[in-house]
Amino acid sequence: MKNLKCQIRNLENITVSNEDYTAVEKELQLLGKKLLTEYVIKIGNIEVEPLWVEAYYSNISKKFSDPFIHGKEEQSKFCVLYFHHNTDDSRSGVDICLSLCDEDKNKSKYYLSYLLKYTLVNGEFTTQSQLSAKIRKAYNSLSESDKSCILFNKTFNATNTNDIVGYTTRIGLKATDSNPGTEKIKKSYISLRLAIAKNFDRSYPCEKRLPKLESLADNYLSTHESGNKENWYIDHFGYCPQKYKGK
Repeated sequence: MKNLKCQIRNLENITVSNEDYTAVEKELQLLGKKLLTEYVIKIGNIEVEPLWVEAYYSNISKKFSDPFIHGKEEQSKFCVLYFHHNTDDSRSGVDICLSLCDEDKNKSKYYLSYLLKYTLVNGEFTTQSQLSAKIRKAYNSLSESDKSCILFNKTFNATNTNDIVGYTTRIGLKATDSNPGTEKIKKSYISLRLAIAKNFDRSYPCEKRLPKLESLADNYLSTHESGNKENWYIDHFGYCPQKYKGK
């Protein structure tokens, strides 16, 4: 947990200048990667392994203010869950909250959480809208102190070290707004690659494959794979996009 908090403090210290969000984007990606590859969420006998998370962060004092964050009280706390709705339906969503602002009362309040978009719940593939129904009752039954002790380090093995991680844009965000200035700001945050997914090349037991596969693969290949990209695609997905054929 110490390393995770260190990563969060790296993020806390970044002040945006000239609306250049690159440094914040990178830290949110690295933090999301750490969350995916090194941690699991345990609620009683339920284990939630994140496969795809999406970062939401707003720190006005550092000039990074994501217009899409809900800004709920839970999102200013550390290691608790934030349920988007009081009922379990198609609107449902659950975030793991990772703000450390409560640890230092001299710091300005900020919000930081990662939406658990796709997960394995006790090994079963689970979508965002399905997750709350599987964990809400067990989470609500915990004491207040136990609710903030749900994030655990994974046991490392060869699988952990070989995790494939890619970054892409978040799903379902819309820039439409009656205020032209707000619409421009929204577009700038929508373009950030704040969706982090691991092992997206695997076939999970679901009706459809994870979204944005080629975007994730392109991002991964741009920094991690120096060999034949056509062969990589065929080996991992069974096909190759035209742009990589012969490369």
